[in-house]
Amino acid sequence: MKSTVDVLGKLKYSIALEIPLEEIKPTYDAIYRDLKRTRLNGFRPGKHPKGWLDKRFMSAMQAEAVDRLIPGYMDKALKEHSLRPVTMPIIQEIEFDRKSPLSATLHFEISPELPALDYAKILLERKEVEEVTANNIKEELEALIQREEILVPKDGEDVKVENDDWVLVNFEGTIAGESFFDSNANDMQFKIGGSDLQEFHAELLGMSSGTEKEVKIELPERFGENAGKKADFKIQLTEISTVKSPELDDEFFKKYGVEDEKELKEKVGESITSRKKAELQSEYRIAVRAQLSDLYEEFELPEELMKFEEEQIEKELVKNSTEKEITTEDKDKKRQEGLANTKMDLRMKFILDSIGEHEKLSFDENEAAREFVGLAQITGQSPDELIQSPFGRDMYQRIIIRKQGDATLDRVVARVFGEPIEESSPAEIEHVHDENCGHEH
Repeated sequence: MKSTVDVLGKLKYSIALEIPLEEIKPTYDAIYRDLKRTRLNGFRPGKHPKGWLDKRFMSAMQAEAVDRLIPGYMDKALKEHSLRPVTMPIIQEIEFDRKSPLSATLHFEISPELPALDYAKILLERKEVEEVTANNIKEELEALIQREEILVPKDGEDVKVENDDWVLVNFEGTIAGESFFDSNANDMQFKIGGSDLQEFHAELLGMSSGTEKEVKIELPERFGENAGKKADFKIQLTEISTVKSPELDDEFFKKYGVEDEKELKEKVGESITSRKKAELQSEYRIAVRAQLSDLYEEFELPEELMKFEEEQIEKELVKNSTEKEITTEDKDKKRQEGLANTKMDLRMKFILDSIGEHEKLSFDENEAAREFVGLAQITGQSPDELIQSPFGRDMYQRIIIRKQGDATLDRVVARVFGEPIEESSPAEIEHVHDENCGHEH
């Protein structure tokens, strides 16, 4: 394959590809053979109308070139010329026939070239990770135990509702004999002394399970226009429960991968320390990001990329205006705000990309893949199916961009503090399938 590059303008490039006949001929022949086997009504096998075969070959080969061949050769050519498009390469010209090489010309835009960052200009105060106290561990352990708590029926003789009990009730309410909004409910469970349905708490205290009660209650603010009015309620108490905490026994410890309470506390302490470190690192990233834009002079943004972003803003404005009437003044204001935010976001993206290139950072895409898989599982979806949807692909790309940005900011933090930089080798990617991946699913 031969490839030549031309500069069309600021950040605009053209690349011409020529695939030699000996490389492309097997594809030509394979498509031609398949077409010759095509059966047409009214014609004998292998026989077709005059000119039909050549015409169909041209359309089939064009589709094959656009969908499969050119993208692969394009990637090789871009690497050869050390170019990284920020817009999808668009095929401007394509020429071929069964006896000639295939040639194609594509246009695209690249990232602006920025100078290396002067790390000495970044102002960053080093802070120590807060020490984990015994009280921190106690609170975290209590929260962990609380997550394992379950409700069980309250037992004993003459069981009645007390503070901190959980109750299951049905109720019907009326004002002057008429029901009203939110006046009836079944199987409402809440804690006496908690924040839910507080208007019933005092009336339920002392009741036994299975009993009913008629009361008059002044309605609180959540009842809207009926707030402050007196309503008649019939309350039926169906169950009284209490909270049962888990036993700190071998089964509990095994669940958390420890031998005993001492080891559990150590693990909790390590978890708190890790969280505090992550919070501090996030604070450093925010501080660095806030300074980066001012350390670079204004630079050109890719024109076609900006046009695309402007189109997205207009589409969003049209959508919003169909859902809710927007004045011309408000629309102009939102358009300007959208453009300003887009320029700011793109500027920051190119700054971070430039720093990553100067640092020769290799991003471990496995981190993004694992997060994507986790989010898919939380929503009850198959990761392989989700990645094939436009929403899934967009989500995956957003995860990659965010994680790449965080990794770049972490490198800046390390440089500012003079920390040693470990050389990393590219990791084997944990593949997330998409519809164009070419792998067997």
